[in-house]
Order: sequence, then structure tokens, then C-alpha cells
Amino acid sequence: MASMEQDAQKRKLPEDPKVVEDEESATKRKMAEALPMQVDGGMMKNEDFNKDLLRIYYDRLFPCAQMFRWLSYKNDPHSNNPGVQRDFFLRREFTFVLEGDIFCRYICFRDAEEWRQAIMQRQPIRMEIGAVFSHPPKNHNTVMKDAYKPVERELVFDIDMDDYDEIRTCCTGAKVCSKCWNFMKAAMKCLQHTLNNDFGFKHLLFVYSGRRGMHCWVSDPAARRLSNDQRGAVADYLSLVAGGMNKCRADVKMTCDELHPVVQNAYKICEYFFRDDPNGVLQSQDILRKGPHLSNILETMSFSEQESVSKFIKEHPHANSRDIWTQLEKLQVERSASAQTFAQKKEAKVFLKDIIIQFTYPRLDVNVSKQMNHLLKAPFVVHPKTGRVCVPINPDKMDSFDPAKVPTIGTLVDELNRGVDVRNTSFKEYTHYFEEAFLQPLEKACQEEMSRGSLDW
Repeated sequence: MASMEQDAQKRKLPEDPKVVEDEESATKRKMAEALPMQVDGGMMKNEDFNKDLLRIYYDRLFPCAQMFRWLSYKNDPHSNNPGVQRDFFLRREFTFVLEGDIFCRYICFRDAEEWRQAIMQRQPIRMEIGAVFSHPPKNHNTVMKDAYKPVERELVFDIDMDDYDEIRTCCTGAKVCSKCWNFMKAAMKCLQHTLNNDFGFKHLLFVYSGRRGMHCWVSDPAARRLSNDQRGAVADYLSLVAGGMNKCRADVKMTCDELHPVVQNAYKICEYFFRDDPNGVLQSQDILRKGPHLSNILETMSFSEQESVSKFIKEHPHANSRDIWTQLEKLQVERSASAQTFAQKKEAKVFLKDIIIQFTYPRLDVNVSKQMNHLLKAPFVVHPKTGRVCVPINPDKMDSFDPAKVPTIGTLVDELNRGVDVRNTSFKEYTHYFEEAFLQPLEKACQEEMSRGSLDW
């Protein structure tokens, strides 16, 4: 239980902690503040985020029914199917973050309607999703400590642009542009390949965090039932890089004298985003001309190699990072040709690949992935700093995905005010993808499991 409280405290935004209200008192307070649901044509300002816009979004657009279908995995509490766990959704923990940064923990709901009613009454500025526990979270204080424990939870990954500040040169902090968003593209490609091919996971949901990052939810039964140790092993398997201002080469894994397959596959994916993509690391971040990165790389090379690169730069003062990288590639060819000892041959195989991986491979917040009881922001909630909805990202359209074009609740409400049907707003493409590409295949797999009458996938 202590770790769960620490997780909640760690995720608070302001430095000054607020009182955590119990569910009953918070509900009464929010009900007293609630206003009638309506779209005031021509009266509402088209802002990015405010309480009125949020209330309309929850009432008209938030896909509560679809979210319930996802998080219940065909365990409908009103079903007569003997294979259904009718209290499954009731045992799922939710956290509501109310205005003033008030965290309401251990909330749970019997069904979609009860969940929707609570959202409408309390108007959370953020919702977070936790694990499915052995008992309903609202009863956590009435259950023996050792008996109350998480039993199931999606395997999740969190990638934040802040972790790239030491290598991106276009933006810092909360700012995100098309150039640095390329890091997220590379991260999605790498995670998707490894989770699909190395672990066999099929039901992946990538979600834009609403500001500067991305989450990945893995909903396969085998993933949901991993223990904390197993989750940690998966996270460690996927963690190929460590941050650090002077870190320029990844500590790559080897199998005897060959690159580990996970490293080789990561390199193949990352090479394009590092070297060839016009918005990639070399061509848009220009890392070998900006910052300390070239100096750090040269320090790991022999004196003659350093002299060769320095001479090239002196003779070509207008050379860009792509030109300098071409010179490093020539040195790599020379290394491979002249390598004689086992150590030299091993180093030649790693050289440059470790640099590409260090500057391109996803930087995961592994602590989010390792614990079943870790809370994570729900898809389709609204980021209060930007007003943008945390929408699913179609991997097949990731190359064209632009976070700056994700709808805000202000633009969505403006569409409703102009008479656009609620089913045809700019929100449609995201809910359609969620339904057609993610939810329906997942429900089909869940139904097949129940038909087999087995709880062990």
C-alpha cells in the first residue's frame, strides 16, 4: 500500500500537496458546483481549456462506453455468461484528479453508466487508470493488508520528451515541434516491432499524452497477467540506452561475437530516423554541429581517427552533421578492414551502431512499466495545459501524425456550436480507429477465450 501512496504523491504537479478528499465529500462538493449540460451557441469562447468546455466534452464526446468495453474485457456485470467475472470492472482502480490538484484514490464503478455519472458529477480535470485488484478498491481499508493486491493490469510504457532534452536542439522542456516529435516516431516503431515480434503481443494502443509524450498500453491477456518481476524483465529487455549529458554511445548487448538480435533490430529501425530522415537526428537536430556530442564521440576514438575528423571539419567549415557522419562511416569501414584481434573485431561491429541507438532509441520511464499498481493517465482525457485530447495514434499513420493538429476541446465544442453532428467532428477519426483497429479485434480475442472456457491464455 505504501508504494501505491508514493505513486500518487509522485504524480502531483504543484509542489504544495493538497488534501486528498474522500469519495463522498468530493462528490457532494462537485455536485453542488455542477451546471446544466448545454452548448451555448455563440456564447462560449473558443478557448483551449476551461470547466465549461470540459463539461460539454464529457457530456457529448468522451467515449465512456468504448472505454468501458476495453477495460472490462467482455466481463459485462449484467451478463449471464458463466465465464464472465461480473465484478471484474468493479475491482479496477480509478483516480480522479479534481480542480485544485485534489487526488481521489481508490475509486471504482460497477458499470459504464455508474462511471459516466461519476465523471459528470465530479468533472475531473484528469483521470488515471490503475490495476484490477483482488477486491473493490473502495473496500481497501476493510480487507486484510496481504489479501488486497493487484491481480491484473495492462503492460504500459511511458515516453516523455523531457528525457530527450540533452540531445534535441530544436526545443526544450514542454515545447514540442515536428523535428523533435521524430523521436516519438522512432520510439513507436521500435516498441511495436519488439512487442510484436519478440513477445508476440498483438493488442497495442499508442496514445498521445496531450502535450509532449506518448503512452503505450499492451492489452494482451499474457501481458495483463505479468507479475512485477516479469514486467521488470520486459522493461529491462527494452531499455537499451541510459541518459546523461556526456553519454554518446549505448552499452549494446552482444551474443558471443554478434550483436544481440534486439540491438540489431533496433539499429535497423533507428538508422533511418538518425541518418536519412530529413526531420531526423542528423539533418534536423544537427547534433554533430551543436552541443558537446561530437567532442564526446571523438573522445572515444583513437588519436588518428580524431585527427582525421578534425582535419575534415577544418577543410570543410560549412559541413553539416550529415557530412561529418559520412566521414565517421569511412572510419568504420577502415576499422572493420584492419581489425585483427577478437576485441578489435567486436568493437568494429559495434562502432557507430551504438551511437545511432544512443541518440535515437526510445527512452523509457521503466518505473511506470515495472509495477502493476502504477497509475497512468487514461486515453481520451484532456491535458489541462494544452486543451488537447489524449487521442490514440494509428501506427500506420504515425509518419503524418502532428501533435499540433490534435483537436482541443475548444475546437470540438466550436464544431458542435456550428451544427456539426457529434458523430462527425474532427474527433471521429480517433474514436473510429480505437473502435475498428483496437477494440473490436481485442473483444474478438476475449470472446474466443471465454468460449474455450479457459482463464489461462
